Amino acid sequence: MEKVPSEAWPEVKAELIGIREAKDFQTGLTLSQEFVAKYRDLFPRMAACFQDDLEASLNHLKAPYSHRKHIRTTNLIERSFVEEKRRTKVIPGFFTEKSALKLVFSTLIRAAKRWRKVTFTKVELARAGQAQG
Repeated sequence: MEKVPSEAWPEVKAELIGIREAKDFQTGLTLSQEFVAKYRDLFPRMAACFQDDLEASLNHLKAPYSHRKHIRTTNLIERSFVEEKRRTKVIPGFFTEKSALKLVFSTLIRAAKRWRKVTFTKVELARAGQAQG
């Protein structure tokens, strides 16, 4: 946003949203190439920034449509890291790798119960139980 003049931002933003909401990965790449070709000369810094890690930014388009909303951001991952950091402050160290994994899985299982539309399957729960056992 800081690489685009404020008067041009609404148009640029609309095109970026169109790329993010593309129907599939290939369409997203095509729209991205058109976007870069259109703005490369007008806003070279923005075009260069946009192209950095472009494919990684569009990876959510490879997933089924119903999953995209939940995986295109890293909020769930970031929240997990915060929760782990909070819990490990109480426990200064782990005796084994298994005890660390036990804490991680128990935290994630507990958090998954609170998060909407994010659940562990029975197979994942069984694996977590094996790690604890």
